[in-house]
Amino acid sequence: MRQNQFFTWLIWVSLALFGSVQAQELTPQEQEFKQASIAINGKHLQVEYADTWELRAQGLMFRTELCKDCGMLFRFDRERLISMWMKNTLIPLDVAFFKSDGEIVDIKQMQPLDLTSVPSSAPVLYALEMNVDWFSQNGINEGDRITILQTGAKKALSQ
Repeated sequence: MRQNQFFTWLIWVSLALFGSVQAQELTPQEQEFKQASIAINGKHLQVEYADTWELRAQGLMFRTELCKDCGMLFRFDRERLISMWMKNTLIPLDVAFFKSDGEIVDIKQMQPLDLTSVPSSAPVLYALEMNVDWFSQNGINEGDRITILQTGAKKALSQ
């Protein structure tokens, strides 16, 4: 009888722990992003900056909106083929993949919650996610260059 109670208790504890791990996967992680200053075709922007695996993994997940000229710059460990996806990302985005010299090699659309991998067509070091159609509305095309002016600044408290 005592052994049955122990196994019942063990099963309940295991289920509780498993449930809390599953819940963590469905909720936003509170990572603080740094900022980056960039320029594209004469337009200067302040964007969030994801330069670690943890920050890249979180990306723009769980956001319900982005301001008109807001976005996120992703820096990878080395220039290579990369892919992005929209797990837990609630807003439609465009992604510009670009090389270390700033040349944009691809601009691709990504749809909310789509788990389809969106790959770069050439090795790149960076990706810039912006609101859907932002690049076309600002006359920015493949072959244009993105200049990174500064990275790593802490996010201002007023933002």
